[in-house]
Amino acid sequence: MGFLDQMKQLMEIKQKMEETKKRLDAIDVVAENEYVKVTASGNRKIKDISILKTDDKAILEGQLQSAINEALEKADTLMQSEMLGATKGMLPDMPGLG
Repeated sequence: MGFLDQMKQLMEIKQKMEETKKRLDAIDVVAENEYVKVTASGNRKIKDISILKTDDKAILEGQLQSAINEALEKADTLMQSEMLGATKGMLPDMPGLG
């Protein structure tokens, strides 16, 4: 594969990754428990936090932290899956790239 072919392939990968990022912005992941509901985009941006119950501040804070972490973990998993799918078959077999 020549240099120009490699550059073309890199540009295609970049374009697919940008398309994937835009698609991830439109996907919501939700984590909810008894106290809070957290919505994040597939790109790990918190979009909404809803407080469902406020009777115990310490529990609320812990549940909020837990829900945020769960939403971000879901977004991470989604992002990794989408990015791997966007570049599948386009990169040479390199260790660590799937």
